[in-house]
Amino acid sequence: MFARGFIRSLLIILVMITIATVSYRIVMHMWDIPVPVTDELISTRQQEEEPITQAVIDDISKNLIFNYDDQTGDIRSILLEIFHLEEKRMQYITIPIRTQFTMSEALYRKLVLVHPTIPQVIKLSNIRKYFDEDTVYDYGTLILEDLLGVDISFYTALPNSIYETMFTTKELINTNSSTTTLETVENNDNGASCEVFSEEYIAFLKTIKTEQGLRDYIEEIYPYFKSNLSLAGKMNYLESYCRTSLSKVTFDRIEGINQNSAYIIDQALAKQQVESYIAGYVSTNE
Repeated sequence: MFARGFIRSLLIILVMITIATVSYRIVMHMWDIPVPVTDELISTRQQEEEPITQAVIDDISKNLIFNYDDQTGDIRSILLEIFHLEEKRMQYITIPIRTQFTMSEALYRKLVLVHPTIPQVIKLSNIRKYFDEDTVYDYGTLILEDLLGVDISFYTALPNSIYETMFTTKELINTNSSTTTLETVENNDNGASCEVFSEEYIAFLKTIKTEQGLRDYIEEIYPYFKSNLSLAGKMNYLESYCRTSLSKVTFDRIEGINQNSAYIIDQALAKQQVESYIAGYVSTNE
């Protein structure tokens, strides 16, 4: 008897809950009242509906270059390419992969929604651990913008098998208080080295004599890159690329100091250094 009464009461409660739920949905639909959405769901939808970064065609472009391992996807090196369309000059700034820095509160709050275990103090070499291959370069770009204090125009990710045919590592040697020279070294990431064009790549570039020749080269190699800038967007720079002499391409590394196993960048000085290149300073490295 007791069991029968208990079951009857339970059924009545379930019927009342069902009626209340249906009534709620009918009212919300009739009055067009939006259903409350949690912050986490909003964040997820925004990431799905909105691009994380957007490529911009700038007169002074800032192209963030990632070199990644063909097999693991790990980021092996990072360069910032600054290109002046009008002045026809290009600067490559090496950002050591061992760089460690503290993200701003605003960026950290944004990224912790994407990966809750990401630390606020992060090494650039560890970025790949927290983002998948489809978003790592977008979020990597946000992190580098936070570090350098500049807006990145677009990013380009190169597999190491291609990257190593284009760049090699050279050590920065101080010769006096204002001048440095470069010496080739193997796998030097001690903070006193930078990435430069390899001799083979320079020789190859010298064989390209016409705009059509450069167009053909870009169209052939660009599908192997990952970028938020389309091939059509890249071609906006074609004419200026053709008119840029190799003597107007210079190389340097972001200023910083070695501290144990990390490379520490003074963010204020880094921003000033990058802005000086944008404003017209040309490095004396050669």
